[in-house]
Amino acid sequence: MPTPAIPANDTFQEIDAAAATLGLTIAPEWKPNVLMFFEVARGMAKMIEATGTTTTEAAPVFMPRAGR
Repeated sequence: MPTPAIPANDTFQEIDAAAATLGLTIAPEWKPNVLMFFEVARGMAKMIEATGTTTTEAAPVFMPRAGR
């Protein structure tokens, strides 16, 4: 069953809480764009959750060799 969308007002409160936690100031005119990003991030999270994966594994990290 799809997760219902969170009302924008609730998401604005979530944005304010996250910004306060991170010590950020978000101008009121930026909030619609931040809201758009939150919706994109929620969509990505739903896709990952839909895989049913219960474990995570870090991706390999590129480490350049000295002198090359």
